[in-house]
Amino acid sequence: METSFPDVYLVSKFPGIASHLKNYLPKECNLVIVPPTDTVKRWDQGIPLSEEIMSRISDAKVLVVDCTYLADILYKLPNAKWIQTTWAGLELLMGKINTNQPPNFTLTRYVDPYFGELMSNYVIAQIINIERGFYLYHDKQKTAEWSRPFFPDFRVLSDLTVGILGAGKLGTAVGKLLKSGGVHVLACVRSPRNSSSESYDKATTDLNEVLGDCDYLCNVLPSTNETKGLLDNDVLQNCKKKPVFINIGRGDIIKESNIIKALKEGWISKAVIDVFESEPLSPESPLWSEPGVIITPHVGAIPRIAGIAEFIAQNYSKYVKGEPLMNVVDWKKGY
Repeated sequence: METSFPDVYLVSKFPGIASHLKNYLPKECNLVIVPPTDTVKRWDQGIPLSEEIMSRISDAKVLVVDCTYLADILYKLPNAKWIQTTWAGLELLMGKINTNQPPNFTLTRYVDPYFGELMSNYVIAQIINIERGFYLYHDKQKTAEWSRPFFPDFRVLSDLTVGILGAGKLGTAVGKLLKSGGVHVLACVRSPRNSSSESYDKATTDLNEVLGDCDYLCNVLPSTNETKGLLDNDVLQNCKKKPVFINIGRGDIIKESNIIKALKEGWISKAVIDVFESEPLSPESPLWSEPGVIITPHVGAIPRIAGIAEFIAQNYSKYVKGEPLMNVVDWKKGY
């Protein structure tokens, strides 16, 4: 260990994160705040740092940074030992990684229980709203129409099977809440796992098995070379129960034109979309007016700034003690 309490350099435009870090980091830690250029760009585009800022962080061994800034300097930090991102997603970085010669530092990403709970709440809220017809009643309210159904046969959670694409920290958080509510949960995973857990009733590597059995199909996968386009090429025609597709993972798992095709062909009944190929979603996108599509503006999980800071401080404590860090990124896997 190079020092007892190495300085933490902070490059972030997250509001209030510096003050929260000061509250959570040990008093022996020196927080070096490096205000980045306040350039307004899309969240999914890199923002170059000035030469002045680069000179200030060139000696940093521990760095906390937004991915928008880190993407441009991955190979320009020769002294870095550990870098903690303020984000959960890493696709902005991974497209710039040479997997045969990854950066020399350890990279960790932010994901804490609160973040997973937010996503879980989003999924279960969408399911209940759809099953109970609440979106329809809201529309009828605009025209003062009393639209009470006559002896409706509502499905409850225990009637449903939900297929979850991805069983990492976020996927298991979603599955755990659903299963606790009586939902039968199928998890589509990369490699074989135990037949059941507190987060799913069955895990399988067979995507078509999940597509064939689910009433809801929920994508929680990150963006990697393996997940891009996973649901393209008419894969959704293997759905047998016309499920509702919920995407809270990443938009590049399926082209938006293919979502529309799946709806028109009747392979899926609805699509709840929180993430898109390009964000913000263009006003010209046909998704806005496509029947059966529910759009939210990437709000499935927006973390608390204080929660990010607390997580970083917990990881810093592990780093100082020489303990394994939380959420270490595998450069080859991309997450």
